Amino acid sequence: MANTSRVSKHPIGDTLNIIVMLLLCAIMLYPFWQTVVASFMSESEYLTSRFKMIVIAPTLASYKQIFQDGTIFIHLRVTFLITVIGTAVALFMTAYSAYGLSKPFKGSKIVMFLIVMTMFMNAGLIPDYMNYKELGLINHFAVYIIPYMINTFYLIIMRSTFMEFPKELEEAARIDGCNDFRIFFTIVLPLSKPILAAIGLFFMVSFWNTYMQSVFFITDKELKTVQEYLQKMISSTQELESIMQVESGEEGFSSETIRLANIVLVLLPIITVYPFLQKFFVNGIMMGSLKG
Repeated sequence: MANTSRVSKHPIGDTLNIIVMLLLCAIMLYPFWQTVVASFMSESEYLTSRFKMIVIAPTLASYKQIFQDGTIFIHLRVTFLITVIGTAVALFMTAYSAYGLSKPFKGSKIVMFLIVMTMFMNAGLIPDYMNYKELGLINHFAVYIIPYMINTFYLIIMRSTFMEFPKELEEAARIDGCNDFRIFFTIVLPLSKPILAAIGLFFMVSFWNTYMQSVFFITDKELKTVQEYLQKMISSTQELESIMQVESGEEGFSSETIRLANIVLVLLPIITVYPFLQKFFVNGIMMGSLKG
C-alpha cells in the first residue's frame, strides 16, 4: 500500500515557523496571564513576585472586596443590556437592510453609493452631540443603541452574501405564496447562520467595549458603562479608594490587585462567549467576501 502522507520539503523552515509562532503567542498571552494570576495574589506576594507567572498562595481577597462594594455590577448591568439589546437590534437591522439592498431596483447604485459614503464622512463630535440633544438622546440609554443600529461595512458584507443565494429558492417560495418578508425570515436567515454568527460577535464585542458614548453623552452615573468605570479605576484613585474603604473582613489585597481583579471581571464575559462563535469566523466572513 502506497504511503499517501506528504512529507514537508522544508522541515527546518517549518520548525522555525512553529517556534516563531509559539513565541508570538507567548508574548501576546503573557500580559493577560499575568493579569489573571496577579489578581489572585496577596499584597505581599504581589510586591515580591517578579514575573507574576505563578501564584504561590492564591487568595480571593481582592474579588471579595469588589463584590462587597458592588459598584462594578451596576456598570456591568448597563453594559450587558447594551450588548444584548444592541447586538440583537443592530444584527436584525443590518441584515434586513442588506437583504433589501441585495435586490435590483431603480436607483440602487445611487443608494449604495450614498451608503458607502457614510464610511468615509463623519460630521464630528459636536454636530453629533447637537443632533442627539435635539432627538432627546442625551443622558438616555437609547444613545447607546439608536446611532449604531446599522453598520455600513457589515451591511456590505451581508448584502454580498444575500446576492449569492440561489434565485431558485426564492422563486419556489413565491410560487408557494410567500412574500418577501416570509422569504427573509424562513429561508434567508436560517441559511445565513454562519455570517450572522460572525457579524453578531463583532457587534457584541463592539457594544461591550462602549466607552466614548458614555463619556460624552451620559452624565447619569447609573447609566455609565463598565469600560468608563474601568478607565477611572485604573487612572484615578477616587473609585479605587471607595472600594478599599469597604468593610469586607478580608485582608491581603492591595490597590494593584483590586485594579487587576476589576480588569478580569470585565474581560471574563466576552472571553467566555468568544470560543463558541469563533468557528463561524472564516466560513461566515468568506461567504460575504466572494462577491462584491
